[in-house]
Amino acid sequence: MTTGGYIPGRLQVGADGRVTGPATITYNHPFPCVNGTFGSGAMQGVVMHTMVCNLPHCIDLFNDPAKQASAHFGIAQNGRIHQFGPIGKGWIAWAQMAGNLAWYSIEHADNRDPNNPLTDAQITASAQLVELLSRFAGFPLQVTDSVTGKGYGVHYMGGKAWGDHTCPDLPPGHVRSHQRPAIIALARQIRNQPAPKA
Repeated sequence: MTTGGYIPGRLQVGADGRVTGPATITYNHPFPCVNGTFGSGAMQGVVMHTMVCNLPHCIDLFNDPAKQASAHFGIAQNGRIHQFGPIGKGWIAWAQMAGNLAWYSIEHADNRDPNNPLTDAQITASAQLVELLSRFAGFPLQVTDSVTGKGYGVHYMGGKAWGDHTCPDLPPGHVRSHQRPAIIALARQIRNQPAPKA
């Protein structure tokens, strides 16, 4: 395991939809960010995205109304999580077009190169978020490559209906896509820990 045997703690969703817990988490201002709407229902899973930039620039983009783009979360190379909108309040991020209503979205910083693998800190933070969102919404901790599946998917699986992207990485390597099994494995370890005491 890339985390050196360390298993991070579980995150929680607060009454206001903000994620809290044993991680470095910042919240968008305003919250939620301007690029998003309300009206989503049951969620099928999480979609992995890549920023093609770093977190500060991504935050600027998602707070620009002209860009018409957002995500639920962004993760910097050092594992810092930035939350753009609430969980459990029906907030829709504008991340994957036809997939927006039923999928959470996590952007990962890549220093402008989608072939850069996720750092250990990003894998840890992503596993914490995937575990939380799976537990919260009731979808399984598994990899999926289908828009009709449930679990941890990728942007390009949606084809033209999702914007016809190669995100979160580039063929033929699909470096970041292939890191999802490690994220799911760590998420399962997080899930199997004793629940935190209130």
